[in-house]
Parts: sequence; structure tokens; C-alpha cells
Amino acid sequence: MIRATAAASALLVALVLATGALAAGKPPAYRGAGPIVQGQIQGGAQGVAPKTVGSLPFTGLDLALFVGAGLALLLLGGSLRRLGKRRA
Repeated sequence: MIRATAAASALLVALVLATGALAAGKPPAYRGAGPIVQGQIQGGAQGVAPKTVGSLPFTGLDLALFVGAGLALLLLGGSLRRLGKRRA
């Protein structure tokens, strides 16, 4: 009974959030401004040779942060599983 209620609640929340996303307007990139912006970007980079060092480009994301968060989630999951086994 509890699982059915939880599943129904999750479905309801997903449907409510999806309607808000579908009602949002399209960003300017999808209104025909994409080629203009692309031309401006490519026009500004003419005559500049790209740097090729042989490594991955910097994306601004800190990989250590994601690895730490993943490990924390794994530890949390393992702790909850142990706690569940202990009570059962």
C-alpha cells in the first residue's frame, strides 16, 4: 500500500513539473537566432589558431567535487542498507 502511494505521488509530481516545462517559452536560440550567434562567434575567432595540447578542454566543472559527491552517495546508500538489515 505504501509503495503504491509513493509511486502515485512520484507520478503526480512528475506530471506537475512536466506541465511547467512544456508551458515555458522557447529560448532565443530556437527562434532563428542560432545561425546569427554562430556567425558572430566564428567571425571573432578568425585568424586565431586553436590550442591543441593533447588534453581534455577545461569545462569549468570540478571533477573532484563530483567524485566526492558520488562517494558520499555510495556511503549513504550502504549505511541505509545496513540500517535496514539491522531492523529486519
